[in-house]
Amino acid sequence: MLLGGCEAARGVAEFTDLATKPAEPKPFVLETRPQDPKYVPVGSAVTRDAKRKTVEEFKKLEAELEAKRISNEAAGVQAQSLGKTPPPAPAAAQPSN
Repeated sequence: MLLGGCEAARGVAEFTDLATKPAEPKPFVLETRPQDPKYVPVGSAVTRDAKRKTVEEFKKLEAELEAKRISNEAAGVQAQSLGKTPPPAPAAAQPSN
C-alpha cells in the first residue's frame, strides 16, 4: 500500500505479495466490452465544435430551470412542514393477564 504507486518498487512489492497484478477480465466482460471505447480521455481537448444556443433556446432553458427551482422550493417547504408534525402517541399496552 505504501509503495503501490511507485513503479520502481512495484516489482518488489508484487514479488513479496504486497501488491497484486491486475487479473484478466472474465470472458463475458471481454465479449460485451467494445474494443475501441468511444470516450474522451481525461486531460484531452474536445475536437468538435459546440453549437451555440440561440437567445430563444437560452430563455427556454432558463424558464425550465426557474420552474424546477420553484418546484423544488415547494417540495422543500412541504417536507419542512411535514417534519414539524408531532409523532403519534404510543399505542396503549394491552393487559397481559
